[in-house]
Amino acid sequence: MEEVELPGWLVPSGGSEDEEAYLITVDELASGWESSDRHVLPHVESLPPGPFLALLLEFVDRSKLNGHDVVRLLKARERQKAHLEAGSMADMVEVAYSAPGDADSGPERLQAQVEYAADELRPALTLSRRAAEFRLSDATEITERLPQVWELLDAGGIDVPRARAFCAGTGHLPEVTARSVVARLAGVVPKLTVGQLKHRIRKLCIAVDPEDAARREKTAHEDRRLVIEPTPEGTADLHLFGLAMGDARAIGRRVNGHMLSLKKEDRSGRTHDQLRADIARDLLLGDLASGGGRGLVDIHLSASTLDGGTEPGHVGGVGPVTAETARHIVESQPGADHQITLVDENGDPTHIYTLSRRATKRIRKHMAALQPTCTFPGCVAPAETCDYDHHTPWSHGGETSTTSGGPKCGHDHTLKDHGWTHQRTNNQDHWTSPLGHTYITQGQSP
Repeated sequence: MEEVELPGWLVPSGGSEDEEAYLITVDELASGWESSDRHVLPHVESLPPGPFLALLLEFVDRSKLNGHDVVRLLKARERQKAHLEAGSMADMVEVAYSAPGDADSGPERLQAQVEYAADELRPALTLSRRAAEFRLSDATEITERLPQVWELLDAGGIDVPRARAFCAGTGHLPEVTARSVVARLAGVVPKLTVGQLKHRIRKLCIAVDPEDAARREKTAHEDRRLVIEPTPEGTADLHLFGLAMGDARAIGRRVNGHMLSLKKEDRSGRTHDQLRADIARDLLLGDLASGGGRGLVDIHLSASTLDGGTEPGHVGGVGPVTAETARHIVESQPGADHQITLVDENGDPTHIYTLSRRATKRIRKHMAALQPTCTFPGCVAPAETCDYDHHTPWSHGGETSTTSGGPKCGHDHTLKDHGWTHQRTNNQDHWTSPLGHTYITQGQSP
């Protein structure tokens, strides 16, 4: 097919090194999409967000693609959307620095943002005052305070929720320190869910300034309170804020212990969440005897932390905690079953032992230590609440051992009955979807 000279505004700016990524021409795109003509689609992964990818997305007829390729198309569209969101943020900030004028005024950028710049955005974008102020503040934080986050968003490597997670997680840090946290996570963040990213950010924030983390924890605990909020539906939400991590974990174990004891006998059809809520209510009202199952306290920390160091630990089902909190949980709850996992600098387990009044099931304990969460990509359900899943089905001769199974949450355990396949090889979990996409979970450590 004869190549057509592209308009100047469509010519890629990257130079000859990008030529292979820009094999799409106006004629190729305009000629329509035939089910037997898929030579354009292979470029969907290599095209960076921008005008060429936008053209491809406009001309593709998804009804002529199989499910596998529609997923690839969706991923490309999400990258393009992130790129547009980054541009929108930059536009908002530019509006805030624009000097007053009219349609005939020349470009003039002020040294500081106009005080009421958000009010310009309100009618332009049909926003409430609060929403306009939030979006401008968000855009300013991302574009100016954390420019590498904006670059990741502009390149389609992350989405807006992950960009905001960086802002929220590093807002208490000095700018230089906050940027160092972003730099250390920039290479892995495209593969992390928002929940996983928040855990990584929190762990790094503790590591870079453990004294500040301890002060913030102390301040939050001093502000502990109980809040009751009526809901529009006529119910009420009960919140406990600022509890010590050990106390919160103990409460969770107590409630979960009762729930596990009752769920087999309960004939009311209540869900796990409903059971937990009812048990917590009964405990507070004194209508339920104390006790119940204690559950497993799963703590990951380095040997230096155990000996008094400052490196953060990790509590299963909770996330990163300061070194002092990790040691306190181990030392202050003798009635609990503790699984202590010592890790190296990469977070990989080096030694496992227990401090408990009663023995835990060795296989499940070892499974939870080596694979702290459900093995499905991005799932953060703690292993202690997951099912034990045989890599080779028991009915096909699979054995039950510390190396022959892994944790899968209740939902993800059923995926193998709905077209998904799973294999574990070389410490990696390979999940293949019904549409033929393979996702690899490696290590998924906290």
